[in-house]
Amino acid sequence: MKVLFKNCYMPFKNEIQDIYIKDGYIEKIDSNIDNITVDKIIDVDKKIVINGFVDSHMHLDKALIGEKVSNQSGTLNEAIEIMTNYKENMSESDIKDRARKTLELAYENGTRYLRTHVDVDEIIGLKGIHAILELKEEFKEKIDIQIVAFPQEGFIENLNNYKYLEDALKLGTDIVGGIPAIEKKPKEHIDMIFELAKKYNKDIDMHIDETDDSDTLTVKYLADKTIDENYQGRVVAGHCCSLSANKLEDIKNILSLIKKAKIGIVTLPSTNLYLQGRNDDKNYRRGITRVKDLLEKGIDVSIGSDNIRDPFNPFGNGNLLEEALIGAHGSHMGGIDDLSNIFDMISIIPSSLFNNNYEVKEKQRARFIVINTNKKHKAIIERSNIWGHFKKEEFKWNY
Repeated sequence: MKVLFKNCYMPFKNEIQDIYIKDGYIEKIDSNIDNITVDKIIDVDKKIVINGFVDSHMHLDKALIGEKVSNQSGTLNEAIEIMTNYKENMSESDIKDRARKTLELAYENGTRYLRTHVDVDEIIGLKGIHAILELKEEFKEKIDIQIVAFPQEGFIENLNNYKYLEDALKLGTDIVGGIPAIEKKPKEHIDMIFELAKKYNKDIDMHIDETDDSDTLTVKYLADKTIDENYQGRVVAGHCCSLSANKLEDIKNILSLIKKAKIGIVTLPSTNLYLQGRNDDKNYRRGITRVKDLLEKGIDVSIGSDNIRDPFNPFGNGNLLEEALIGAHGSHMGGIDDLSNIFDMISIIPSSLFNNNYEVKEKQRARFIVINTNKKHKAIIERSNIWGHFKKEEFKWNY
């Protein structure tokens, strides 16, 4: 099958190009492809063409639990308590069923790369890892999934949890996670995560400073540790809310340290807006990290869905354009350049986490999506739908 896509807007090159597909692979990309025999011509009419959205932080094993168990207070503490109790009776089939539904939602909304944190501890054992590893294989033609082994319950006071974390890495999880705030000794937690990461040559992705407490700045120790262990470019920090609870002048050195350590930051706007600032009596804080300041410093910042209708967040549709729109509101980023940067935060910026060339290019399998707009900022403002996408070797229209 030979298909020619005309007038594709390539947003990262800011060019209009044609794409020639032969038997499911991209044969040629050029500004004007003519004089070839094809079975079909599809005029994209200058709509955006990208290799899909990149969700850099999700919890597939927790997704949709909120439809079964409600967090009445909406607080982080109650969410953790609910999850601890729910996990005792959670089965692999339950996890797979909810996660599969969530993956289908994400896929239909254009996500093609996804990193998920999966709980590993004495309560749940390796059930979540087994379930998501099976889904990773099941969805390999649709979504490139990375699995983070995540010690939600901590491990310093229960080293059996640490053993489960190591067992998860042996099973084939991609990244080692961490959540130092759950421990009485957060620095020791970080140290032990680095030990595991180095032992198995894994990257690190930690939940860091998910709090509006200005005195909690664990990210500084994480950055120091990253540099000391020569792990620059291999560490991601999610949340980092407490950076926004401080004056910019007071954390400038920390931002410089994050830059030096080449730590990627993931902001989770929907969940953080929902959970943070609940103890404020007036001038409720937004809870989102300092996105604009981090970007201006040259630090890679991406946006993730985090929680999809679970005890931590009752909202979420697996739609990264929706998350981007929420992030734009919460970060005071409404200008055209700001919104273009936010579009990059759900596409080309986090694509580096998957160690691939994100650009649509020749000789690769065609898997791109077409977004029903011609500008990056309009895609967010309009929360544009997916006009069409590749499914295996065929292009499918979404209308």
